Amino acid sequence: MYMEHGGGRGGRIVRRVAGAVVVAAVVAGLVSGCSSDGFGDSGDSGASEMDRAWQESYCRELGSWQRARNSATEEGAESDAVPDGDAVVSAARQLPSAAYEGAGHDGSMLDVTVMAVRGDTNAEGEAVAYCSAAGFETLTR
Repeated sequence: MYMEHGGGRGGRIVRRVAGAVVVAAVVAGLVSGCSSDGFGDSGDSGASEMDRAWQESYCRELGSWQRARNSATEEGAESDAVPDGDAVVSAARQLPSAAYEGAGHDGSMLDVTVMAVRGDTNAEGEAVAYCSAAGFETLTR
């Protein structure tokens, strides 16, 4: 009789412990799932999907401008044939405010982009580094 009662009580304890373990596993899974940004190891943790889209657009425009500029200068075109970079500057204006913090010590990504399209090779390097850090290095030169 004691064994049945003790076994029943022990069974309840085992079920409670097992239930607690399952609840802990579910909570841990939910917490780790919530911290993911949905983009794997893209290098930009915490960015929203929309922010990532703006970053990708910026890097795509930067790369297009670089290719057009390089083509124009390789062909020996006059300075007025070199693209002006308006699309890149417009894309920089759309970047999320958090993106501006990574622009280096001299200003925002908008400032860096304007300097880059005006011919500042250091600023262009910062813009390319920004795209690399965001996971879009293949879109730039």
